[in-house]
Amino acid sequence: MLHMSRPMHVAVVGAGIVGAAIGWSLARRGARVTLLERAAAPATASTGRSAAGLRHQFSLAANVRFSRYGAERFAAFRDEVGADAGFRRVGYLFLVPPRDAGRWAADREVQRAEGALVERWSLEELAARAPYVALDGLAEGSFGPRDGVLDPHAATLGYLAAARALGAELHLDTPVDALRGDRDGWRVASGARSWRVDRVVNAAGAWAGEVAALAGAELPVVASRRDVFVTGPVTGLPLPTPLVVDAETGVWWRSEGERLLIGRSNPAEPPGFREGVDWRWFEEVLEAALPRFPFLAAVGLDRRASWWGWYEVTPDHLPAIGEAPDAPGLFHAAGFSGHGVQHAPATGHAVADLVVAGGSGGFDLTPFDPARLIGAAAVARTEARVV
Repeated sequence: MLHMSRPMHVAVVGAGIVGAAIGWSLARRGARVTLLERAAAPATASTGRSAAGLRHQFSLAANVRFSRYGAERFAAFRDEVGADAGFRRVGYLFLVPPRDAGRWAADREVQRAEGALVERWSLEELAARAPYVALDGLAEGSFGPRDGVLDPHAATLGYLAAARALGAELHLDTPVDALRGDRDGWRVASGARSWRVDRVVNAAGAWAGEVAALAGAELPVVASRRDVFVTGPVTGLPLPTPLVVDAETGVWWRSEGERLLIGRSNPAEPPGFREGVDWRWFEEVLEAALPRFPFLAAVGLDRRASWWGWYEVTPDHLPAIGEAPDAPGLFHAAGFSGHGVQHAPATGHAVADLVVAGGSGGFDLTPFDPARLIGAAAVARTEARVV
């Protein structure tokens, strides 16, 4: 039986942007917060290696709500958190083939119903506003003028500094290796150190499944490598560009200063903690990109600036946000499948309310209920390739 005459003590496992946002939100609610990070510095795994996009163009209304909240919070980050999140509304431009035009029209209705601003661009508008795109085989463009990019490392450090100013503790080089619940709460241990807490939040990213297993819980989250290829300086483009996505091939790119970041997921690569940039994959990315973006043929690759990171993937590519059905008092906030940076503010707000008050911060968390993933581990091993 938990006694709450004192502030609730919550351990947050993971100090990437999601864990940091949750820690700050909990501290604002008056909780005593202990953040435990396995790495020597925060935001060094998926967060620090993100392409850092934020878009409202989702087909699921719950994702649109999370993005809208995130965009509002990142725009007000300095006033609310006390740091600069580097949020720039450069936009997202999706290039849509004819066979998908009906689905994109339906998605726009969902997005607009949730208050998102999204524009359909005709081929004539694409030619005028995105002259770097070859139009053959396209039906339209879908542009989100309030979409953009941010600095996830700066945002994470901002959240952590603000949380610590409210009394939160941050422990680095502290991998959790034991997690045991009882009727009085939880014992969380890292080596010879341990903490007695009332609740635990699992925000361990690609390692969230391992953390869940320590508590005897099931969470099918797997790591899936993503490469970000960086070019040398480019000329002839109107900078900054939107983040551009060819919906036909999955190739995306955006400007970063005078350079471009380019990527595409590799559906043939099985999940796992693979490290290093896959340079052979770049040849396939470029081959897929050139028919749509012929200007890339004259752009050089900067191998030293390119990087890789991991998505934390669930079988249905939606996160697990909520109390673990097989471990009461353990709350998951993981498996964002590439959307963790943009959805961190909403996740922090929702999880803090859930842990402290049993609410949801005004969000419908039903699509993210961890219970849907129980028994799905075998599916994760096959479906997590397609992201």
